Amino acid sequence: MKKIIFIFILTLSIIPLTAQQRTEPYVFPVKPGTEEWAKLSTSKQMDEVCIIPEQVLKSLSTEALLITCLNYPRIIDFFLVSNLQSGFDFYSKHFNGLAELIKRPDLGAICLKAYSSLDLTEARISGNKQELNILQIGFLELFLSQDVILDQLRKGEKMSLLKEAINKLEKRRELKESLNRHVTTALIISRILNSENLCPSGYDNYGNNIYDVFNSHAIVIDTSLFENLLHLSKEVYFE
Repeated sequence: MKKIIFIFILTLSIIPLTAQQRTEPYVFPVKPGTEEWAKLSTSKQMDEVCIIPEQVLKSLSTEALLITCLNYPRIIDFFLVSNLQSGFDFYSKHFNGLAELIKRPDLGAICLKAYSSLDLTEARISGNKQELNILQIGFLELFLSQDVILDQLRKGEKMSLLKEAINKLEKRRELKESLNRHVTTALIISRILNSENLCPSGYDNYGNNIYDVFNSHAIVIDTSLFENLLHLSKEVYFE
C-alpha cells in the first residue's frame, strides 16, 4: 500500500513538469559564424548539432517553436536551391523542429498572427524583440504558403492572410526591393488563389503553365506573374 501511495505522489510531482510549456525559443548551442560551426565538415554533422532535444521540443509552445525554426542555423540552405519547395520538403524531414511544427494543431492561427504583425520596414514581429533578417522573413512566407497551413485556415482567415500578403507585396514594390524578395510573398497569394480555383493561366514558349510551375515548385518562369497575381488578388479581396 505504501508503495502505491509513493508512486501516486511521484506521478503528481512529475505532471506539472511535463505539462509546463516553454515560451522562450530554443537556443541552438552551435551557430554559423562561430569557431565550433567552422569545424563541422559535413552536412550530417551540421544536422546533428541542430537537433532539438526531444523533451525540449515537445514542451515548446507553438509560438516559441516557430521562432526557434526562424533561428534554424541552416535556414540559408532553403534558398540555395532553384526549387524552394523541394528545399522546404527536404528540411521538413531532416530538421526535427520543423517536423514538429507542422504537426501543431494551432499552427495556422499562430502563423497568421505572426505574419499579420510583421513589419517589413522594421523587420519585426509584434511582441518579439528579435529583428528578422531577409532569410527569416522569406522562410516565414514560404512556410505560410504550405498546404499544411492553408488547410488549417477558415475562409475568413485565408482572406486575412491574402490581405496581408497583398499589403506586403505592395510594400516590397514601394521599397523597390529586388524581385527575388517578391517570390515568397507572391507564393502565398498564388497558392491561396489556387486553393479557391481562382489562379490565372499563362503559358511560356514551351507550353508550360507558369502559374502551375510557380505553385508546385516556387519557380518563376515569367516575372509578369507578380503583377498579374497582385492585380487578381486585389480583385478577389476587394470585390
